[in-house]
Amino acid sequence: MRRWLTACVACLLSTGVLADHGVILMYHHVDGDTPASTSVTPAQFRRHLDYIEDNGFVVVPLTELLDSLYGDGAVPDNAVAITFDDAYQSIYREALPALESRNMPFTVFVATQAVDQKHDSSLTWEELRQLQASGLASFGAHSVTHEHLLRGSEHGITDAWTARVSREIDDSVARLEAQLPGVSVRSFAWPFGEYSEALQGVLASRGLFGLAQQSGAAGAGTPRTAIPRFPMATGYDSADRLAMALNTRPLPVSGVDAGAALIAEGEAMPENLHLRLPEEGPYRRDAIACYSRGDSLALRQEADTVIVSLPPLRAGRNRINCTAPSSERGGEFFWYSHQWVVADKEGAWLTY
Repeated sequence: MRRWLTACVACLLSTGVLADHGVILMYHHVDGDTPASTSVTPAQFRRHLDYIEDNGFVVVPLTELLDSLYGDGAVPDNAVAITFDDAYQSIYREALPALESRNMPFTVFVATQAVDQKHDSSLTWEELRQLQASGLASFGAHSVTHEHLLRGSEHGITDAWTARVSREIDDSVARLEAQLPGVSVRSFAWPFGEYSEALQGVLASRGLFGLAQQSGAAGAGTPRTAIPRFPMATGYDSADRLAMALNTRPLPVSGVDAGAALIAEGEAMPENLHLRLPEEGPYRRDAIACYSRGDSLALRQEADTVIVSLPPLRAGRNRINCTAPSSERGGEFFWYSHQWVVADKEGAWLTY
């Protein structure tokens, strides 16, 4: 797989067609009979791949993309990586044939306990090895149990919490590498897309990339342990949304002031999100807009800082998306997403 990308990049280097960013798509089920919130139908998935193929996008292996972004920067123009969370059966049954017929690489993030316990919806180790044998699949860890890793840290970091999340990361990585010979796990997808500064520190100490679930493109300035992906699921899987996602670039945020990522009940909520941005760039700074749950948010600009007024945060995950149209290409947007998790006493934050 590395030889494939090296040849691709060498060709692009000779023509100067390179970029400094890439887009990562996130799927779960490829099935018409599973929960809509985590599913696309097989027919719609094939339409996605056709759109990618027909519109000049280059599907690259995830780790190769990330190594390029954070290394030499030699990223093919229009680069996209395809990922799946949770290692569901439909990846083998429906997604693999569609990807193989188009020679598109992909990554599966595996929560290992479900495989070990042979859950009906989960792939088996033998099926995962068959994905590996295709030459297109790579693998990342997704914890052992797929539980809320933030649980137990909302009132402070303890040795017990650190030991628990360390086992979730280390044991899932070790299990994958033991069951899939030749695999070296380089990335970890946060269960439920939830993370905090403390969790990021645990992952960073292991040198692993951390994949999130908030939308946006990835670039060299993207935190290595909070890499955005565009979720694809029913209601958010139209051709227009796919085109929007694929034509996204990272907003060049150089600094963020947003308070803690994990907020316990009773702790002060942030009132504003401060984003430091260069005053000039290939995007329309005058047209920056930020949204929460579909509602437009008030903002103001002071020198190199955009100040966004935040709505009241609720229990569970809260995300703000900020976009600005490109000044160079029609239909292209620069994108930044920020996430907070609010823990409440009743535990509603653990039901998302």
